[in-house]
Amino acid sequence: MSDTLDGVEERAHGLRVALVEELERNGSLRTPQWRDAVLAVPRHVFLPTFYTTMDGPDGITRYTAVDRDSDTQKWLRLAYENTTWVTQLDHGTTRPNGEPVAGTPTSSSTLPGVVVRMLEDLDVPDGVNVLEVGTGTGYSTALLCARLGDRYVTSVEHDARLSAVDGERLAAIGYHPHLVVGDGAKGSPGSGPYERIIATYSPSRVPSEWLAQALPGAVIVVSLVGSLDAYGYVKLHVGDSAAEGRFINSDVSFMLSRETRRPVIGPLMRAALRSRANAAGLDTAIRPGTLDDPAFLWSAQLAMPGTTRLRLAADGVAGRWFLHPDGSWAVLESRSDGTALAFQGGPRALWSEVEAAASTWLSNGRPGLDRYGLTVTPETNTVWLDGPGNTVGALGE
Repeated sequence: MSDTLDGVEERAHGLRVALVEELERNGSLRTPQWRDAVLAVPRHVFLPTFYTTMDGPDGITRYTAVDRDSDTQKWLRLAYENTTWVTQLDHGTTRPNGEPVAGTPTSSSTLPGVVVRMLEDLDVPDGVNVLEVGTGTGYSTALLCARLGDRYVTSVEHDARLSAVDGERLAAIGYHPHLVVGDGAKGSPGSGPYERIIATYSPSRVPSEWLAQALPGAVIVVSLVGSLDAYGYVKLHVGDSAAEGRFINSDVSFMLSRETRRPVIGPLMRAALRSRANAAGLDTAIRPGTLDDPAFLWSAQLAMPGTTRLRLAADGVAGRWFLHPDGSWAVLESRSDGTALAFQGGPRALWSEVEAAASTWLSNGRPGLDRYGLTVTPETNTVWLDGPGNTVGALGE
């Protein structure tokens, strides 16, 4: 790979040096091999256009495109920030038009600190076959190629158009890994088996296909997400017929799997608000802050699978809502004077389930993610607390 150090490339090199120094200071970057990879890979090649965000007057996020042509210096500086940048809205149907636009992010370039942290945690020696699930922009794929050589790298991407663009970007800097278009949950058996598997999207469970395509002794790193949007980052070691490992206290999250189906909130919320008008308030010992604690939410979503949550404020009352597709709902309403009341309705006593989940979590000593572990077999994803003998839940589809 050769660089013609024109003004952009020369400045980009200096920005990569600064990024490396930042990642070394914060502990994300720990080994010389990955240091060399970050220095070698021009992130800006994989971010020709991305979006900054701002809240609109209606509270809905607006996205403003940044690219080389509109403001080269700003574009280049932001491309090397340790920041996640949205790179696609609505699967590509919403396009930049020079003005702030609304949309749903469907692809992004995750902040380099997280990307590098996961690659370091993958413990990659020379000459191992790696499966990356979720090519995304291609930046992490390029880092793998820089570290291992592209013949050892297979990357699966659901979006055919994005995968084709990634191939062009990677080829432009001299890399030709095996790029596959398909469902990441199915892996890529044709290029396996693998000694390392890394996911750059967040599924709800570890697919059995990954286990089947991993060699004994392989390592899998993945950030899993549940229905309450609490993430669990886990490093698994593969044995003969199962994989097992502990979760890691770290803020690692990605876009949801495109196969993830969440309930449509509008009808559930409207029905809950109508029911709330006639519901009696319940005294509760649960404080609002508990319901915002990621460690509690991780525990609660194991106990209440399928339940989703949102916050809604009106008339000086902050509501923390829990909704289930069966029509059950619960809300903790807190006021500025410090008082709080809970309400519930529908076929199940959902607030009672929240209280039971909180009671269990508190009695276990408010465990953080690092006290949990995961055992993956072809049939199940079993979560345990402190040791494999203490099962506390299972991860669903």
